[in-house]
Amino acid sequence: MTADFEAFLKDVLSPLVDHPEALRIEVREAGRKREIVIFAEQVDRGRIIGKSGRMISSLRTLVQAAGEKNGLAVNLELFDEDEKDRPRRARVDHSDPTTEA
Repeated sequence: MTADFEAFLKDVLSPLVDHPEALRIEVREAGRKREIVIFAEQVDRGRIIGKSGRMISSLRTLVQAAGEKNGLAVNLELFDEDEKDRPRRARVDHSDPTTEA
């Protein structure tokens, strides 16, 4: 039995985004590896990334754990159309803006 990553992510993310109809999850398979790419409206990407990247990090942890349980190596990416059709990890800025001079 393999994990249904697409259904899981849609169930989790649909209530959080403003445009659930535009939410698309693509799972690319290569042997025992899975590359999961989340496509969402620009305005929804911030919610998917979450404060300090906590949401996307938690999602990665969950899909990786489910993958390991099924003997799979899983990588989760958030698609950024500004990167010319290349999925990438969401960049998270951990700097504290209150300490900038």
